[in-house]
Amino acid sequence: MRKITAILLALLMTSCIWAAFDAAYSDYQFYNLEDFDTDMAYLESSLDSAADDEEKAAILWRQARNVLKVTDLIDEENEDARLEGYSRSQELAQESVDTFPTADGYHWLSSSIGRIGQVNGPLNSLNQAEPMRDLIEIVQNDFNSDMSDSWYVLGLLYNQLPGVISFGNDNYAISYMRRCIDTQDNVNRMNLTNYLELACQLYDRDWDASKRAKEADKMEKKYNKESVPTDKMKYYEGRDGRDTKPFYSTVTIGQMSDRQEAAMLCQYAMAVYASRPAPLQSDTEVYEDIVEFYNSII
Repeated sequence: MRKITAILLALLMTSCIWAAFDAAYSDYQFYNLEDFDTDMAYLESSLDSAADDEEKAAILWRQARNVLKVTDLIDEENEDARLEGYSRSQELAQESVDTFPTADGYHWLSSSIGRIGQVNGPLNSLNQAEPMRDLIEIVQNDFNSDMSDSWYVLGLLYNQLPGVISFGNDNYAISYMRRCIDTQDNVNRMNLTNYLELACQLYDRDWDASKRAKEADKMEKKYNKESVPTDKMKYYEGRDGRDTKPFYSTVTIGQMSDRQEAAMLCQYAMAVYASRPAPLQSDTEVYEDIVEFYNSII
C-alpha cells in the first residue's frame, strides 16, 4: 500500500512540474522561432493553471505581446482588423498590470496604445503620445528596468513627434536609441531594426565631427547631473563627452560625423546578419531595408 501511495505521489509531483508555466519556452517560440500560433496556444493553456497573480500577469502580457505582433502582420488597409487586434492587445496588457504590475506589462500596454493611435491617424497618434510616454516612464523610472525595447519606444516618440506642439526632440531620440542598442539582447535577437533606426536618425541630423564633439561635451555635464533614468538618458549620447565610443566603432563619436556613423551602423548590422546561419524571415526583410538604405547614402 505504501509503495502504491509513493508511486501516486511521484506521478502527481511530475504532473505538477510539467504543468508549471515556462516563460523561457514562450519567449523562445516568440523571438527565436516566431511561431506565434504555438506560443499563443501554450499561453492560453497555461493561463487557468497559473500558480499566482504574478505568474498570471506574466502570461497575460506575453499574450498582449503575441497579439500585437500578429496584428502587425495584417495588411495596413484592413484598419478594422488592425484596430480589433491592437485593442485586444491593450485589454490583455491592462489586465496584466491590474493583476500584478510589472515593467513588461506597462511596456506592452504603451505599445498597444501607440499602435491604436497610428491606425486612427496622425492627430490621434499625437494625442496618445503623452500617455505612452507616461507608461514608459513607469517602466524605466518606477521599475528601474533599463528595458531596451522601452528605450526604443522613447526613441521613436521623440523622433517622430513635432517639437513645437509636442515634446519631440531629435537629440533625445538619438540618445534613447543609443541606450536601446547598448541594453539589447544580442544572444537571441539580431536587433537589426534598432541599428537601422539609429542610422536613419543620425543621417537625418547630419552633424559633422566638430559639432558632435562640442555637443557631446555639453551632454556629459547634463548626463552626470541627472538621476531619474528617463531624464538622464536624454544625454546618454555624451556620457563620456567627445570620447564616448560605441561598441561597434573603433573611433569615438567626436572623431566621425553623423553620416559616417550611420554608414558604419549599416555595415555592422549587415555583418551581424551574415554571421547568423538561419535568419528569420523578419530579419531578412529588415536586412534588405538596411542594404537599400546603405546603398542610398554611400
